[in-house]
Amino acid sequence: LGLRDSRVVLFSSLSSGCCHSCGLRSDQTIACWGDNSNGRTDAPEGQFKAIQAGNLHSCGLRTDSTIECWGNSGYEQITVSEQRYTAVSSGYWHSCGLRKDKTIECWGSSLAERLTPPQGQFTAISAGGGHSCGLRRAAILCWGHSANGTTDAPKGRFSTVSAGYAHSCGLEPNGTIACWGNNDHGQTDAPKGTYTAVTAGGLHSCGLRSDSFVECWGNNDRSQLDVPEVRFTAVSAGTHHSCALRPDETVMCWGDNSLGQTDAPGNRFTEVSAAMWHSCGLLLDETVMCWGGLSLLYESSPEQAEEPELDN
Repeated sequence: LGLRDSRVVLFSSLSSGCCHSCGLRSDQTIACWGDNSNGRTDAPEGQFKAIQAGNLHSCGLRTDSTIECWGNSGYEQITVSEQRYTAVSSGYWHSCGLRKDKTIECWGSSLAERLTPPQGQFTAISAGGGHSCGLRRAAILCWGHSANGTTDAPKGRFSTVSAGYAHSCGLEPNGTIACWGNNDHGQTDAPKGTYTAVTAGGLHSCGLRSDSFVECWGNNDRSQLDVPEVRFTAVSAGTHHSCALRPDETVMCWGDNSLGQTDAPGNRFTEVSAAMWHSCGLLLDETVMCWGGLSLLYESSPEQAEEPELDN
């Protein structure tokens, strides 16, 4: 799996969705690759300053501070109002943007009030499976699908929040992690200790500890928790696997390797992103390299696909 172009394409950042990835080029244009069902890799022209790849769609924050989305539109997740924004986060069937006035607007699937964020001013947002979370005055507020406590964020002050498929995790200023939501596989049982980063995946979560080792918790049916005992500088949790960046700028991955998504090349990277069936990394020369592939294809058109139940 990779980006094919007759020219050398330079990137400044990348984001991976379910079965596709997108990168922000150095000239502020966007390129996407992978499964192009419903045009999810047909990135619009123009200049952008941020990119977020979701489940079946993607969104970009333009240089004029408007947001444009593309891909699957079965739940109007690419229909964005002409507001001015400072950030965007794409989830599975919906997306949310942080307006210039620091309030939040969401679009896409309206099930379970996921398009009704709390009032007030926020500093960060993260869209997950059927819910979203935001930071408001260092407190986390969540909305949307509330089964299994998905929107029951704990009290306290937090510095970051990461929404996964049906659970979320937040990092407190003292370095401890708190998680909430679906815990069928222990994905909210955050280990003790201090961390500098946390990432919520499908049914597992991972954190970068203060000593630079990575620890994961939750579902381990595909060895998602078998983290190599080496030091890392960044970590990204995908659906069934995770990848992390080492101090020597190489990448190591673990978990489901049915399509080679953990067979990271030996190149040097500055960024890594784990998705559902593949992984991508931003190389030192600002080009992108991906590994893994796609085998789970829709039996019917994704345009007609129904949103799955989120109770699990």
